[in-house]
Amino acid sequence: MKRSVLFSFIAVITATLFITSCSNKKDNATRAEQIEEFRAELTAQDTLAMLTICDDAMEQLKQQNYDQVLANLFEYNDSTKEIKPLSEFTAKRYQRMFKLFPVLSYMRQYYSFMLEGCNDVKYEVTFADAEHSGTGKPATTMYMFNPVRVNGEWKLCVKTAGDEFDTELQ
Repeated sequence: MKRSVLFSFIAVITATLFITSCSNKKDNATRAEQIEEFRAELTAQDTLAMLTICDDAMEQLKQQNYDQVLANLFEYNDSTKEIKPLSEFTAKRYQRMFKLFPVLSYMRQYYSFMLEGCNDVKYEVTFADAEHSGTGKPATTMYMFNPVRVNGEWKLCVKTAGDEFDTELQ
């Protein structure tokens, strides 16, 4: 009797693990399909709108209009699909970063569309020229934005280390 209970228990665990592993594979395929579907819906106007808001933010940073950039930056919650203004804490953190690494010049490295709430626009930013960097070369860093399309409108969101990014372009 004990063996049949043990055997039944092992069979249930094995079946559960099998079903779970199959559903995980299905979820991965579903995400890939979602990315493909999102990219297929995009138009040239979407690309232009997305790049314009990002490039405009970089120009504002170059002109040290930090408050204007911060007022137009948002946080995106992927689980609720909501966009909200930066929290006071996050805004202060970005303001410190923008001042610590001021944009003297910038160059867009790449952009990538993945999903309505997960896209990449990456810039190389020169924040100190060769004369002032102490290394004989300009000092650079990277800025990355997450432009998000919600209800057909593009908003500029912050991209954090915890957010997904397009690993194919790194």
